[in-house]
Amino acid sequence: MKDGSISRRGVLRGVGATSVLAAAATWATPGSASAAGLREDKSGGESSSAKAGFARHLESKYIDPDRVYSGDVRWWLGDAAHTDETLLEQLQALYDGGFRGVELCMQDDAGAPNNLYAYGSAMWSHKWNLIMNKLLDLGMSVYLTSGTNWSTSNVPGLDPDSQAAMQNLTLATATVTAGSSMSALPAPAANARRAGARFVTAYAYKAVSATVVDAATRADLPVTQGADVWTQNLTWTAPNDGDYLVFAIWTQGTYQTSSPAVTPSYATNYFDARGVAALRAFWETHYLSDATLRRKILKGDVQLFMDSLEITPGTSGITWWSEDMAAEFRKRKGYDIMPFIFLMYGLPQVNAVYNAYIDRAKGTYDLAGDANRREKIINDFLDVLTHMYMERLLIPLKEWLNSVGIETRAQISYGRSFEISEPIAAVDYPEAENFNQYDQVDIFRLWSGGAKLTNKVLSSESGAQLPQYGPRQLQLKDFYRTYAAGFQRMIWHVWAAQFAYGNYGWPGFSKNFFHPGTRHPSARDYDEYNAHLGRVHQLLRTGRARSDVGFIHNNWNQGMAFRAENHGTNPQVSQMNWQLAHMGVYYRSTELQDNGYTYDYFSPRFLSEDGVHFDARTKTIEPAGYKAIVLYQDWLDIAGAKKILSWAKKGLKVVILGKAASRTPFNDGADAELKKTVDALKKLHTVRTATIFDPIDDYFSATPGGYHDNVIAKLQEMDVYPYVGYAGPNQQLLTQTREDSDGNRYVYVYNYDDGSYRSQSLRPEVRDAPNPGLNIKTDIVVEGEFTPYSIDAWTGEATQLANYAWHRGRTVVPVDLDYNNVALLAFEKSKAGHAPNAARVEATNADSSYALPDAVVIRAGTSRRLTTRLSNGKQYRTDVTVPRPYDITGWSLTVQSWRPNSIERDLVRTETIDGLTTVNTLTSTVTTPIQVQLDTLTTWDNIPQVGKTVSGTGHYEAGFTWDARKASGAYLDFGATMTESMKVWINGQKVGGHVSTNPTKVRKDVGGVGKPTIDDGTGRQVPLVGTNEWTGGVSLTKPVIDISRYLKNGANQIVIEYSSTLQNVQLDRGVIPQQQELRSWWENDQVYLSYGPQQAKIVPFVEVKYSTKR
Repeated sequence: MKDGSISRRGVLRGVGATSVLAAAATWATPGSASAAGLREDKSGGESSSAKAGFARHLESKYIDPDRVYSGDVRWWLGDAAHTDETLLEQLQALYDGGFRGVELCMQDDAGAPNNLYAYGSAMWSHKWNLIMNKLLDLGMSVYLTSGTNWSTSNVPGLDPDSQAAMQNLTLATATVTAGSSMSALPAPAANARRAGARFVTAYAYKAVSATVVDAATRADLPVTQGADVWTQNLTWTAPNDGDYLVFAIWTQGTYQTSSPAVTPSYATNYFDARGVAALRAFWETHYLSDATLRRKILKGDVQLFMDSLEITPGTSGITWWSEDMAAEFRKRKGYDIMPFIFLMYGLPQVNAVYNAYIDRAKGTYDLAGDANRREKIINDFLDVLTHMYMERLLIPLKEWLNSVGIETRAQISYGRSFEISEPIAAVDYPEAENFNQYDQVDIFRLWSGGAKLTNKVLSSESGAQLPQYGPRQLQLKDFYRTYAAGFQRMIWHVWAAQFAYGNYGWPGFSKNFFHPGTRHPSARDYDEYNAHLGRVHQLLRTGRARSDVGFIHNNWNQGMAFRAENHGTNPQVSQMNWQLAHMGVYYRSTELQDNGYTYDYFSPRFLSEDGVHFDARTKTIEPAGYKAIVLYQDWLDIAGAKKILSWAKKGLKVVILGKAASRTPFNDGADAELKKTVDALKKLHTVRTATIFDPIDDYFSATPGGYHDNVIAKLQEMDVYPYVGYAGPNQQLLTQTREDSDGNRYVYVYNYDDGSYRSQSLRPEVRDAPNPGLNIKTDIVVEGEFTPYSIDAWTGEATQLANYAWHRGRTVVPVDLDYNNVALLAFEKSKAGHAPNAARVEATNADSSYALPDAVVIRAGTSRRLTTRLSNGKQYRTDVTVPRPYDITGWSLTVQSWRPNSIERDLVRTETIDGLTTVNTLTSTVTTPIQVQLDTLTTWDNIPQVGKTVSGTGHYEAGFTWDARKASGAYLDFGATMTESMKVWINGQKVGGHVSTNPTKVRKDVGGVGKPTIDDGTGRQVPLVGTNEWTGGVSLTKPVIDISRYLKNGANQIVIEYSSTLQNVQLDRGVIPQQQELRSWWENDQVYLSYGPQQAKIVPFVEVKYSTKR
């Protein structure tokens, strides 16, 4: 808004920010009501048999989700130097932990000889074959890197001078003063020269400055080769009109290698078909040579994974190259790139740029007085480079691998000079990562648009920045923020075994990153945690996206945001937690977001992608559901402009922000044609032009400003409202919406902001506003008439909501959500304008309510008169008496303190395979019991006998009394939050879940090598057997759960099995330092944690049921 205030424009027209469901009522004579005591099934909620059909349908999917929806994990293996027993032990843990699949990634174990254990060795072939077979036998997924590990596609022994290996253009420069002569070209430094190099071209330009040339003065320099390729002789005298810059260019192999490998493993050429051929030959000799394994691959879930682009053009390299790239460029763009190829020097190719505001198309050199032409030429080359990367690597790789049963997954473009979204179309599964995007939803949107338009599952590698022994609650922040952008799958970074070849301290093999795995006490709870993630993933993969607005975004040099944080006395736009400062990174206003609109960025070429179309009936772009397009960049390609014009004539809504779409991004001479197209666009009734009220010279620079515009007003002029919005704006909630084939909607809601960062914002209206606190109560407003349901994200139980309204064709549902918590909602499409229930709650002062097929039930946690009005006109008053909450007392606690054995590497495993003996060692964990009697629960740092330096497990037992005559049920409240995880039993029943019966999760025993046992490291053989997986349990972010069904009248028993992290013990041992904002991430603190539940309080409630039968 022009005045800088947060807009009060709610999506529920005619309704302010106050909930329509909280309106006061004039109460008539009470109707009949029955106080609902504890039911026979001992559930404070409705029994499964009493639930509506759609609720039962939801529970059939969400209580015990399939393994395919679970989290995946990257596994860093120390060479191929783990013994078979160690590998099998880890595979058992991964299966029992509920993981979907495992990404195999070799790391260097410095103690293991590369010639015996590295990539390409016989031992590597044996170990990877063992892992792949066992994972596929278990029904799990296998993910193989495209080389030694993540960095590149690479092949051991590849000839680095061949066109199958990565090639570059290498640059050398010199300045020749006016009138001076040159007899030999400058040559690159000795360390930049490779065998097999070939000279390409040389020319000179008049220098306006050290890095700016006059494009009209180019002089081609004919040369004669001297003693070697680096000696290029000539006779040339610079004109007298000024100094000249000489550019000499060669092509050669980059010689980029990945390790560990038995022989140098050189990067393949991403821009030549021979690169894929080399990788294919290597795979067919190794991964695909075993006929039995190959059959398993065809039947199983196997993927090739390519991490963030880490290819480099090498020392003095301008860019990557192939023999025909210049010819391809001329064919695609119509002119010769070679006279301008020097402009590519200094782009983010040698090293990624960690700045989200880098110049979009500028390297080291420039053209005098013609920045526009320079940008267009650079974009032209990078456009060709992007499409050769897709056509020569991603697409043929996908086609070949798909033919043998393998799919492709790749992290898309960021960090190098490629178009940021277009390669999504060329892989089966696109991916990004939170590490290089700083958990910023606005940056994640660069990938969500392309994924939604191609309806592909979008994943993220997550957690690399976390403290090495950090808690799961920090990891959940990563996950939840990424989901809020529309991502649907998480790859945990990064699993590691404990036993290893080299000399590693307790608790095992480590590469100084966050390492989930068997080393952690909480590994025993991964099953419940993965079930939780599985529910979120399943909801976000249901049907197709329903997103509101698409922003056309082309960028071929995308800076990253890793370690962006630099808050303090002088915060900068380029070093900011933009999400928590409520500052957009690309589209700078957050007004759309604050009002519930979802939006994504994508290249205009997606509008012409197979399967993408404009639905003239719904006026949406499918399959993503976009109701409108916003043009906000100054450039737009002509094909995209024409497509948008065509669709706008059919009814697509378009908003043009300021002077957007004023030129093409390419050197195509089409600016006038673009202007004509955009002028025609602006004349349509479906198009609006929006204004920036605080403009800056360059909207995409690191200059503050551009945060206030009227895009939302222009959208609403055209009746473009969100699928899921709010009654009034807020700066706490983010949503994503999906729709199934029956028209039912599924909504993910996340509370992302606790207000702690607002003081750092460069927007004064944010900085000076009151802190919104840790909770939000507002209304979710869903387009259309639906019956709403909540899905418990931690148990999968579905509840039909009763307290909602239909208002002007929208469904209004109240939400009450704490910081860093999520809500999963489902909306059953109404049939013929009728809800399944005969009535719903229009107003009540009860704490909550839910619906049964022929009744509504209201719930109160305190004694008072309940007043309720139903949609059938009936109004009720009911006086209820509710027992006060009370603490469970008289606890027996046994803490098992985990510390390393004083004898280092006391556990030993040995194997001999084909004459090669491998020894793995591990320092064992010594557990020391600490027994404590507690009156009421508190965290370990408040218990003198335990203290803050202890890590491990806690076994809690207590008894309590329950009077079933006085209440319908109760919650068990463990406090505002918790650290790490726990499982709870009441009267012998697991709280929040049961043993999984899903066929993909049934208990399986991995066993040892040809026998059911393995060596535990002491020489003793122990069975390697599986454990049951649990479907759910207590929330790890808000540990409050309904325990009604587990209670019995009279005496009750409770048992808690708590698991901590190892952070406190490692801090105490001095292994890691205390540090605020580790890796410069906001609130990523490596400090002593408060372990154990904060309290255990019984919170009774009383329910009242009102019949809704007609």
